[in-house]
Amino acid sequence: MATISLTSSLTPSSYLSSQSQTRLSSLPNFFKPKPKPTTVKALALDFSSSFFEGGFSGLDEDPPSSSGPGLTVEDKPEPQCPPGLRQYETMLVLRPDMTEDERLSLTQKYEELLIAGGAMYVEVFNRGVIPLAYSISKKNKSGEKNTYLDGIYLLFTYFTKPESMTALEETLQADDNIIRSSSFKIRKRKY
Repeated sequence: MATISLTSSLTPSSYLSSQSQTRLSSLPNFFKPKPKPTTVKALALDFSSSFFEGGFSGLDEDPPSSSGPGLTVEDKPEPQCPPGLRQYETMLVLRPDMTEDERLSLTQKYEELLIAGGAMYVEVFNRGVIPLAYSISKKNKSGEKNTYLDGIYLLFTYFTKPESMTALEETLQADDNIIRSSSFKIRKRKY
């Protein structure tokens, strides 16, 4: 580690206006401010034997893959939007106390609903149980009020007609298993 010191001296003329400089020149020398050197200390850090420069031994081999042994992750090309359809995403927050079978049947129900409405390339991503940013209180059909602190997040991506979104939204609002839902039309950015 090296220490670097920089010193500069500022004169009164370098930081005072011209009017202030004329007032200072009329003063006797013992009243004039003396320039003080300014010292800046900086530290130079040496990363030559750190992880960032590849200095740690034992990390030379490739990191283990997250896909597990014998599995390969393929980059699928993104499907092109068919004519007359638009790309949408729907995020669902489900009750956290649902069993795996209930969640799978609910997922299948909404996939079939989307396909019946003319959707294509329906993909579902289960994000798992995630804590909510704030508690959500919701009444079910029987009038019971529940307060939820976390939920199961599901993300549906698909291509469909804009007219079929109203039927989907109405069904999502009426379902007691869904705490919150929101659908968005995906717009491609032009860079």
